[in-house]
Amino acid sequence: MSNFIHFKGILTELQETSSHFALTCHKQDDNSTFILNLTKETLIFNSTSYEPLLVSELKRGFFIHAYVHELQPAMMIFPPQFSPTLVLVNEKDLFYGNKVGTYNAGTSLVEADLRLNISQNTKIIDAVGESIATEKLDGHDIAVFFKMSTRSIPPQTTPQKIILLDD
Repeated sequence: MSNFIHFKGILTELQETSSHFALTCHKQDDNSTFILNLTKETLIFNSTSYEPLLVSELKRGFFIHAYVHELQPAMMIFPPQFSPTLVLVNEKDLFYGNKVGTYNAGTSLVEADLRLNISQNTKIIDAVGESIATEKLDGHDIAVFFKMSTRSIPPQTTPQKIILLDD
């Protein structure tokens, strides 16, 4: 089971404070609102190009998928506010080919949901964007970006990019 809670919505408002950026998002499925507090450490990526984004590149109407570590403290406030580890963004609702979870090198699985066939072309980086060795991924939380996967159980893919989310 994943160590992350997944939130998705549409960006409706972006505010800058002295310490962070606050993204107000609207959930389509239950018509509620949540706020994402982004700091300098928050990783922001385009969901289809896999390229990092700056907060200044975000716009109202963008689709947002945010991943918050399950053990991270959250304020008891309404609307709920979270400080995500990773935010995936797109102008359209295109979020296929993304997986966040813990990697097991022995089984090559992310959670029990996706088998990775890591190739020489797979870009593997840490949270600051520096290349790292595949061996550093074992037992750690990662974000995986891929173009396609098999229909087997579990599905298999050769990822385009892997980001180590913790150390």
